[in-house]
Amino acid sequence: MDRLQTAIAEARAARDAILAGRVAAATDQEAPISRKVAPAASRTVEEAWAALPRFEPEAEHLADKRVVTRQGGARSAPFDVLRTRTLQQMKAQGWSRLAVTSPGPGCGKSTVTMNLAFSLARQTDIRTVVLDLDLRRPMLASILGLQARHEITAAIRGTAEPGAQMTRVGENLAFATTRTPVHDPAELLQGRRIGKLLERIEAQFAPDVIVFDLPPVMVSDDAIAFLPNADCALMIAAAEQSTLGQVDACEKELAQQTNVLGVVLNKCGHPGDYHHYGYGYAETA
Repeated sequence: MDRLQTAIAEARAARDAILAGRVAAATDQEAPISRKVAPAASRTVEEAWAALPRFEPEAEHLADKRVVTRQGGARSAPFDVLRTRTLQQMKAQGWSRLAVTSPGPGCGKSTVTMNLAFSLARQTDIRTVVLDLDLRRPMLASILGLQARHEITAAIRGTAEPGAQMTRVGENLAFATTRTPVHDPAELLQGRRIGKLLERIEAQFAPDVIVFDLPPVMVSDDAIAFLPNADCALMIAAAEQSTLGQVDACEKELAQQTNVLGVVLNKCGHPGDYHHYGYGYAETA
């Protein structure tokens, strides 16, 4: 555990040096966390959200899937800290697109994504859209308990409207999910079609934050294909599972593709007194 945390700290220091150069080259003008929506379009955005089918997840199902942030409380505290620090960093840089990935499978990135999404949703003045882009092994619909046969891949290919593949939970949180794994995810996750889809989602729904649940970095080129579309990324590493080499290689790959926002140490066997649900939180930068 100590070696993994030391490696994360060293990788973060190297990343900070890269980010410092990027920030120095940027302007000092403060930017909002999301693209602004013209007042004339605000009613259209409200109508787009209202038109999304609403879904109410079962509390017991979410608990079984280790989603603990829907209502807040002590168990959600580590994710709430992650939410607040993520929002602060993204607002400071004018970012709105956040990718969540991991070095390898089994690190719990989809569970972290879902907890972060519900934590964000408790900020009532923030609209959040979550896209399941782990197209080889989509998990968000299952974690949510959603039975609708949505296929975000149809929206990527342009054969369906984005809203037709989305579900709204509450007033300010929407999920674009998929049920069927695809054989050509890397091809779908790069190029003009995925970029146009994101632009349409931003134009229609004006989300303050878009969260992408991406595939693991080290198992295929799927995440690498998509990452240039993200403003920043979180890496989820699993304690006693992710090796030092995996963490280091993943950190370097992410830094080449986008801005590395931080590292979350998941599945920690020794959480602090404030948290008893099997997740540990590593400080983000």
